[in-house]
Amino acid sequence: MQSALHKRALIFIFGLIVVEMNFLAHSILSPDLPLVMLGNLSGDFVKGSKFNGIHDDIAKGVKIHRAIDHYTDHHVNVKEAKKLVKMDFGLFSGVVIDMFFDHFVAVQHTNLNAHVTYVYHEANIHFELLPPKFKHVFPYMEKYNWLEAYAELANLRKIMWQMRQRIGDKSPLDKAVDILISNTVDFQELFQEFWVDINKEFSF
Repeated sequence: MQSALHKRALIFIFGLIVVEMNFLAHSILSPDLPLVMLGNLSGDFVKGSKFNGIHDDIAKGVKIHRAIDHYTDHHVNVKEAKKLVKMDFGLFSGVVIDMFFDHFVAVQHTNLNAHVTYVYHEANIHFELLPPKFKHVFPYMEKYNWLEAYAELANLRKIMWQMRQRIGDKSPLDKAVDILISNTVDFQELFQEFWVDINKEFSF
């Protein structure tokens, strides 16, 4: 659910770390159609408006993914949350808020493990239909269980630290979890309102 600018920057700077973000939310904000869900899940790995060779339902999911990203980027609560961390993280404010919100999505899910198991199961069943670039990523997602990783602050802290190591001293990303803990109520309220709104917007 990041802006296009943040995605390009992260793909260039962090490599595979970028793909650990937002997958869970996209898989949840999907209709109960496995291939559409997989298209939403893998939307960052399909470029352009032509979906040559991609199954119609997966293409439909990619379009939903892009609509979710657009809605998120323009939501007032997301903008407000970014302002709260702008002084500390500058250009990386959007990345930090994405990760904070991913954490809240994970911890509030009532049956996270069952949902994640379903996503992995469907991706394996329909592996040959997945977008080509996503086929290279999915084995890592499943092996390291990216979809559940953000439920634990320890995992979030580890990923932030890895990102800080990649970019040097450009932003103190390793301090982000401390800021989240100190301001949990504020961030959680902003997230909760946003999550209610986006679920209404993308109710299937």
